[in-house]
Amino acid sequence: MDVNDDVNDFERGKQIKRKLVNFPPYVEKSLLYKLKHQTKPYVFPEDDEEGTHKTHRFSLKCNTNEFKYHSLLKAICNHYLGISPRVFHRVYFININKKTIFHIYDDRGCDLLATSPDTLRDIYDI
Repeated sequence: MDVNDDVNDFERGKQIKRKLVNFPPYVEKSLLYKLKHQTKPYVFPEDDEEGTHKTHRFSLKCNTNEFKYHSLLKAICNHYLGISPRVFHRVYFININKKTIFHIYDDRGCDLLATSPDTLRDIYDI
């Protein structure tokens, strides 16, 4: 399982200076040393300058029993309801074995992607 967190840096020329607070409450502390960080350029549609903004992608490979995914999902939904604890960045759950990606975008919906329709068939049969 991979858990990805995308953090956008929309202030021109400013680095993210605060501690990453999305993972520690939900992941065993011993796993945080595995946290990976990538920076990707982000371009607003109305912005001509490429590279002005950045998306910081934090990812963590772990097993589902090594993090509190129920609490993390609830915190993602809480953001839109104005309740704490809340997470307001885009978080993706990637199941490497099943080749699926789960992204909850608000308290009303989510995206579930898979490389094969058969992977999702059980969800539709419920």
